[in-house]
Amino acid sequence: MVKKMLKLMRPKQWVKNIFVLVPLVFSRTFTDPVCMLKALGAFVCFTAASSSIYILNDIIDIEKDRHHETKRFRPLASGEVSKGSALALMAVLLAAGLVTAALTNLNTLIFILAYIIMNIFYSLFFKKVVILDIMIIAFGFVLRVITGAVAIDVYISSWVLLCSFFIALCLAAGKRKTEKASLQEYSGKHRKVLSYYTDEFLKGLIQISVTGTTITYSLYTILEYDFQSPMITILFVVFGLFRYMQLVFEDDEGRLPEELILSDKPLLLSILLFGAAWIIIFLTMP
Repeated sequence: MVKKMLKLMRPKQWVKNIFVLVPLVFSRTFTDPVCMLKALGAFVCFTAASSSIYILNDIIDIEKDRHHETKRFRPLASGEVSKGSALALMAVLLAAGLVTAALTNLNTLIFILAYIIMNIFYSLFFKKVVILDIMIIAFGFVLRVITGAVAIDVYISSWVLLCSFFIALCLAAGKRKTEKASLQEYSGKHRKVLSYYTDEFLKGLIQISVTGTTITYSLYTILEYDFQSPMITILFVVFGLFRYMQLVFEDDEGRLPEELILSDKPLLLSILLFGAAWIIIFLTMP
């Protein structure tokens, strides 16, 4: 039963909450034990809050999921977990996220609440509105970054926030494209907005998002530092974005973006090199 409940929380999706730790890294406070503890607390808040929203989505979409090729195996849709148990787990996760946020500081609690309220409205209404559904998903990543910043009380560059929005927009558009590839002619029946998205539109949105990510990240490395070494990391960002775009455009199996990313060695290597480059830069910074 524990395994089924854990599956209901979608642990594969927790990787998205790494965005909460972005301010900790780029403010160079990751060596401060207090900041590290607060940032990890914010990460736990978002893990609990986002998992509770996933459960809410599964409860709302339970009948649709039962007719989906892969989602019918989810714990609720398959009947492995009852609605009552799912609601109880959702309540516990919400409480855990809010209590942890309150223990961190008031601003963390405010932004966690903003994320929860926004996603409740998304689950009930906004996911049915074309384009807005993708933008709400992308803004959720921005809230993650802001929450990570207010948790440790540090400045976060506007360029980082814009970059986070564009890269999240790219991932959200990629998710919609893979959903269409997986469901094909049944896509509109499962998710209404998919009937309004064409492959050409989603490809164009991904291309624009990649461009936006590249420009905003490049401006961050140029304008936020007094030396040029951070610009080296642009190479890894551009390669990773182009590789992701290639994978999404060529994928006909309908794999989710996180599955594409975690299964592709060149993309994973670019992410590791990106991280290693920043470690070297931080160690050699004046």
